[in-house]
Amino acid sequence: MTDLVRWDPFQEMTSLRDAMSQLLAESFVWPGRAPFAGQPAMDLYETDQEFVVKLAVPGLKADSFEITMRENELTIHARTEAEQPEGARYHLQERRFGEFTRSVCFPSPVHADKVQARLADGILTIRAPKVEAARPRRIAVKAG
Repeated sequence: MTDLVRWDPFQEMTSLRDAMSQLLAESFVWPGRAPFAGQPAMDLYETDQEFVVKLAVPGLKADSFEITMRENELTIHARTEAEQPEGARYHLQERRFGEFTRSVCFPSPVHADKVQARLADGILTIRAPKVEAARPRRIAVKAG
């Protein structure tokens, strides 16, 4: 036996807001998709204890960075200098040189005085521990 289903002609229509959101999510200008030109790729994730920021910065040295915390915003600023070998004529130069700044505003409070940064294998890793009040807590349920 076949079930009858009422056809709704508007069910398949998408609202203008949904269509624009989808268009932006699939376009190359969406800021969450790729870093802007000249900006290193960055990952940000959190655990129960901390936020972790990882920045791909091959070729930079630890003294190239200026990292600051202001309230709940982390700012990473660095400068990389172009190599200019004497007598060289470039046929192709794709590496980017100059300054960049990346900022992250953490969604919950962190201990600014306990933030640590480490550079290894071209990856800058910054760990920002959450304040105790921002950490999730398990609540025991008592019977009765």
